[in-house]
Amino acid sequence: MTIRNLVHRYFGSPHDRRRAWSKHLERVAERHGLLIYPHHLIWSQTGAVTELAARWGDLPGLPLDCCQLLYSVARGVRARGVVGSTAECGVRYGKSSFFILNGLADPGRPHHLCDSFEGLSEPVAADAETRGRRDGWRAGDLIADEEIARNQLKEFPQCRFHRGWIPDCFAGLEHERFAMVHIDVDLYEPTRAAFEFFHPRMAPGGVMVCDDYGFASCPGARKAVDEYFEGKPDVPIELPSGQALIFHAG
Repeated sequence: MTIRNLVHRYFGSPHDRRRAWSKHLERVAERHGLLIYPHHLIWSQTGAVTELAARWGDLPGLPLDCCQLLYSVARGVRARGVVGSTAECGVRYGKSSFFILNGLADPGRPHHLCDSFEGLSEPVAADAETRGRRDGWRAGDLIADEEIARNQLKEFPQCRFHRGWIPDCFAGLEHERFAMVHIDVDLYEPTRAAFEFFHPRMAPGGVMVCDDYGFASCPGARKAVDEYFEGKPDVPIELPSGQALIFHAG
C-alpha cells in the first residue's frame, strides 16, 4: 500500500476515492484468487442498469453484471425488430424478467414465465459438482413464492405465468415463436428439456441466454447445453459472467 493510495482512499475526490478503493480491493481479491470488475466499466456506474437495480430493491436474484447482459440483449432484440414472444425458465422472484422487460419496453409482446415455484427438481448424476466448491444441489433449493414474483412484475401486463415442472409447464406454447429466451434452471434435465423445446421455436435473429453455463456449481447445465448444440450451427458463446449466448440464425 502506498501513502498516495491511502490518502486518495479517504481524502481524495470522489473519482480518486473510487479508483484508490478499486486498486486496494483488487490486491486483496488477487491474494485469494478472486476477481473484481474494473471500476471504470460504464454499465456499473450511474445509469439505466443501476437505476433499475435500485427500483428492484433487495430481493435476491442474479448479480448485476448478469442483469446488465439481459437488459442489453433485450434492447438489442427490440432494436433489431426480432419478432416473437419472450420467455424465462426459472423465475424465482422475477429479477431477471424485470431487467428483460425493461429492456424490451414492449407491453404488447407476451412474456412467458415458467417455474414450479417449488424450488429445484431432483438432481441427477450429471449435476454432481466435482470441484468441491459447494455441497451440491438438493431438491427444493431456491424455492420462491409466486405471489412475490407476480407483485414484483405487476407493472408488466404482458406477463403470463406457467406454473409447473419443466417440460410440463410448456403446454400451450407449442405454436409460439420466440425472440428471446432466458434459461436459468441450474440442473441437467430441465436445462436440456428447455433447450429442446424453445430452440426449434426461436425466430430468426432470436437470442437464448443460459445463465448457468459457466458456473462450476452447475456442471449439469453446461453438459446439457453442449450435448444439445453438438453439430448444430448455433454455437454457445461463453461469457466471463458465467452466462452463454446463443444467436439463432434461423
